[in-house]
Amino acid sequence: MPQKDLKKYLLDIIQAIEGIEQIASRFTITDLNVLANKWAVERGVAIVGEELYKANNLDGTLPITNISKIIATRHIVVHDYDIVDSTRMLIIIQKHLPLLKEEVENILKKLEQDGHSVN
Repeated sequence: MPQKDLKKYLLDIIQAIEGIEQIASRFTITDLNVLANKWAVERGVAIVGEELYKANNLDGTLPITNISKIIATRHIVVHDYDIVDSTRMLIIIQKHLPLLKEEVENILKKLEQDGHSVN
């Protein structure tokens, strides 16, 4: 498995999550109903799903909770954007992204411990 590419995808996921955290950590449903906010969060979620899809293709054993649902959420945000629900996006921001970030950080730590630089 090409570790360099896997690490790049994982670091991209962390960067997208941190971007979402910066703009949306205190969002309410009302905030997510503002079009610019909605689009910004959806773009971050789409990046997370795409990079996770690529990482999963390189290593199908990644210990990520609900990996297929995260990837499917990317598909919905990109292709079925008319059904994206602000409540669901808020749950993703508050509940699912922190867990994903922790899991990805743990994978990156493991890669580093195994002798693969993470930069």
